[in-house]
Amino acid sequence: MNMMERKEFERMAPELRERIIAMVMRMSTSSDIHMAEDVAQDTLLKLWTMRDRLDDYSNPGSLAMVIARNRAVDMLRSSRGGVTLPLEDGEMAGSGMEDPHERLIEREAGERLDAIMASLPSVQQAVMRMRHVEGMEISEIAAVTGSSPVAIRVALSRARNHVKQIFLKE
Repeated sequence: MNMMERKEFERMAPELRERIIAMVMRMSTSSDIHMAEDVAQDTLLKLWTMRDRLDDYSNPGSLAMVIARNRAVDMLRSSRGGVTLPLEDGEMAGSGMEDPHERLIEREAGERLDAIMASLPSVQQAVMRMRHVEGMEISEIAAVTGSSPVAIRVALSRARNHVKQIFLKE
């Protein structure tokens, strides 16, 4: 595969930056524009450093949103603990300050949610991941899947109800 050219990257970067900032602002309860800008800058830098592999991904924009979401979550976690760590160490944020029992419960809940997501029909699973993991808008999901926004909303509703029912049974 060819390495992404600088001009192509420069063409897509401003749109990605806006999408990343909007997503981070929605994630952050404090609406910290500085954090959103930091996440956008770090994400675009990460994409630039891996530009030789971007052609391997069907949608570099989705990859950017996943990277940005992970960075934002790391930053939000570290800010709650009052400890600011470099982004590369974000996985360790708060690890020395958390109760091991709480970490175990959180990990088990994450594993259970992954299992529940895997039990969804493939369309619902894909739509849930695009919306809640990648942070895509309904219109973007509709464009990617070739469906209407109404059909996406219905699939999301059904998927959420399925997940809710499984949790209520437990």
